[in-house]
Amino acid sequence: MLKTLATEELGILNALAENGLKTDAELAALLRLDVAKVSAIRSELESAGIILKYRAIINWEKIESTGVNAVIQVKVTPAQGQGYDEVARKVAAFPEVRTCLLVSGSFDLLVEVDGPSLRDVAFFVADKLATIEGVNHTSTNFLLKRYKQSGDMFSVSGKTHRLPMVI
Repeated sequence: MLKTLATEELGILNALAENGLKTDAELAALLRLDVAKVSAIRSELESAGIILKYRAIINWEKIESTGVNAVIQVKVTPAQGQGYDEVARKVAAFPEVRTCLLVSGSFDLLVEVDGPSLRDVAFFVADKLATIEGVNHTSTNFLLKRYKQSGDMFSVSGKTHRLPMVI
C-alpha cells in the first residue's frame, strides 16, 4: 500500500537524498521543525521501508581498480499471470547485479552489473542472465566513464582514462 506523505516527511526525504549524513538536528534547523519530531518522522520512514539505507556515492575513477561495470539491455517475454516481475526477481537475485529496472522502449529491463573483468561479465551474461526462462535477448554496454550519478557530478577533465580491453 502506498503512503501519502506530509510536507515534513517529503522535506526530510529530499534533504536526506541530497546528503544522507545530515543529523536530526541539521534537518530540524533546515526544515524549521522540532528535533524530536524529525527523529520520530525519520524512524517511521525507516520502519515503513521508505528509507532503505544510507549510502555513499564513490568516484571509483579516483582509485586504482581492475573491476568493470556494464549496463545490459534485456528483452523479456513476460510470464503468464506474473508479468515481468518473476523474470526481474530472478535477474535481481544475482550478486553481480547492482540495479535492475523495468523500463519502456525497445527493451524491458535495464540491468547494471559489476564484475572483476570484461570476461567475467561476458560469462555472467552468457551463462546466467541469458539462460533465464523468459529472457529473449541481451545487449551489453560496458561503462567507460561516469560523468554524473544520482544527481552528483564527477570531475570532468579533458583527460580520458579508459580501461584496457583484455578478454
